[in-house]
Amino acid sequence: MHGNYHTQHAPFGAFASFTIGLHNAPGGFGQALSGPAHQGIYAGYRRKGEKQWTLLPFFKGARGNAAAAFTGTEGQASDTGYRQLEESEIERQLGWASDTWRAGPFSFSIYSPFDHVPEPSGMTDEQGRFFTAPVLAAELTFDNTAGSGEIELIFGMGDPSGPARPLADAGGGLCGFAYGLTHGYSTPRAEGVRCCQSLEILKHQFGDFEDLHRLGSESGIIATVAAGQSRVLPLALGFYRGGRATTGLDCAFYYTRWFGSLEEVLVHGMEQHAAYAAAARERDAELEASGLSTEQKWLLAQATHSYYGNSELLLCEGKPLWVVNEGEYRMINTFDLTVDHLFFELEWHPWAMRNALDLFVTRYAYEDNIKSPSGETGPGGISFTHDMGIADQFTPPGRSSYECWNVDGCFSQMTMEQLVNWVCCAVTYAVRTGDYDWLRARREVLLACKQSLENRDHPDPAKRDGLLKWDSDRCGRGSEITTYDSLDVSLGQARNNLYLAVKTMAAWLLCERGFAELKMSAESEAAATAAERLATTLSTFFEEDSGFFPAVFEKGNRSRILPAVEGLVFPLYLGMKGVLARFPRLLGQLERHMTNALRPGICLDAKTGGWKISSTSFNSWFSKIALAQHVTRSLFPKAMSPEARAGDAIHVAWEQSAGTAPWAMCDQIQSDTGAAIASKYYPRGVTACLWLDEKAG
Repeated sequence: MHGNYHTQHAPFGAFASFTIGLHNAPGGFGQALSGPAHQGIYAGYRRKGEKQWTLLPFFKGARGNAAAAFTGTEGQASDTGYRQLEESEIERQLGWASDTWRAGPFSFSIYSPFDHVPEPSGMTDEQGRFFTAPVLAAELTFDNTAGSGEIELIFGMGDPSGPARPLADAGGGLCGFAYGLTHGYSTPRAEGVRCCQSLEILKHQFGDFEDLHRLGSESGIIATVAAGQSRVLPLALGFYRGGRATTGLDCAFYYTRWFGSLEEVLVHGMEQHAAYAAAARERDAELEASGLSTEQKWLLAQATHSYYGNSELLLCEGKPLWVVNEGEYRMINTFDLTVDHLFFELEWHPWAMRNALDLFVTRYAYEDNIKSPSGETGPGGISFTHDMGIADQFTPPGRSSYECWNVDGCFSQMTMEQLVNWVCCAVTYAVRTGDYDWLRARREVLLACKQSLENRDHPDPAKRDGLLKWDSDRCGRGSEITTYDSLDVSLGQARNNLYLAVKTMAAWLLCERGFAELKMSAESEAAATAAERLATTLSTFFEEDSGFFPAVFEKGNRSRILPAVEGLVFPLYLGMKGVLARFPRLLGQLERHMTNALRPGICLDAKTGGWKISSTSFNSWFSKIALAQHVTRSLFPKAMSPEARAGDAIHVAWEQSAGTAPWAMCDQIQSDTGAAIASKYYPRGVTACLWLDEKAG
């Protein structure tokens, strides 16, 4: 593995990232963006008295002469004022909650800790400030114990949105700079620490008596390291967005309950610097001791950083509102992602899942009618929208930003998919956390979901076999799709779809469990019967001659898919292996299917060897690979051939390829090239946290 790739470093719930790591590329502070920001970051050192800095390569080279427009001199640069470190000179270590670059005696670290976050509405002021502060900790270190001369450290940036604003102007004991009211960095005032602002910070030419040229958009903190000593320069990297943050629903960021300005955030960041760094190191140690392979650790770490970069905790009518934004698309609480974030959130902040489920019920539920391919109509029932809006714009009740009418394929309705998602999330949340009071409060919703599931099979009970055969009338002339909207018909079509059928069976098993916990024995038995009916139906479609299930049970489809087993993750996660054992025939068929699929040229890419979601598409999604890996290793370990086990190293190579590395964690990858197709800057890869359960078990 190399170290030349971007990573999102993000505080909890701020929808903000300090993105850095890709060589000769900008990054830095970004809020609510669909990709990296456009700032050059300067981190490095020089011997005192020398002109040239030695810097990590986190900015574009070949800079022009920024002063030319003012001085009338020609636009070309004379000397650069710096040397960028070569990749071979840098050692990078990405941790679960940290990132460190080392080059000889110099190092630069960023800490983005995460922890078990208590229910926001019950936080004390101390907890609220600690957990929700939109700030990161960082530090520059230089070991000059063997040196005979002084060393100067620099941390700085060039921001095209400038000019910079010296924090010293506002008092508070900070040395550093802000850009407007939204982002900035600081260190405590100390001996041997000074601030510098210029048109070109790396070859500083103009300055007032404080060494500041306030016209400049480039700024830096410079610290002296004495000969024979080592120095750590602590830094706070802060964000702030005050006032109203969203439309549709009038929300502010939750952290504004405790912080009134960027300066307050940065002061807090310095006060808590040691605590934040310690929390990050604790997470790093947990991942290091997890038993995962080196490749798996990296994939989970990279994914976790991007998940938090998309997280957003809002204050709406005095109450917390949780959002995870959908990467480059920035859709709000896309349900297809919520259901896959489930496992991570239940470990670290389970209230977030309940919060999202409640909003789906109170604002983003709807009722529809259904239609068959032959033109029959009937009652549908409850379901939920694909998402809640986009780019901090909440859509009206019962509407999403994605779903359209009268289309086939992408942008059609996902009615059955989201119905199943609510059931799976709700029961998994209640059982895993023991929050049966919440499940009792949502009893009528669960009952409505049961009826809606039955209707979408067939309104006539005598004609039910468990499969979705009717589409929502919201489709108009079109038909329903699944979360795999951008794939071919093997996974895009919802009706008679293998993936969705197995997931629906899991939803019935969870209904059985949920109704049992609610002491509703008749409903629990009916759900068990529905699961049995669907399992029996599924088994009839298994092709004994080929050893596969078709991806779609119509039109002679011969595609082979890995998400055939995806739905089993929910009963597996809840420790319901005994329940799954009630279906030995189906499980045996699924094991054969996965064993045959995990072969080169089928669902292992013939060129790279990486896992493919579908045998008939090069569009592969890492988050869904992680799910399929977990279920397969847990239930069907014999299907894991040596070629399949080699996949993790290939998936790391995909994420670090030239076509993917600029976008932090990417989900949709072209399996034969490793380049990102879409779903960049994406949170859903955090589903890989399920791998930790395998090791714990």
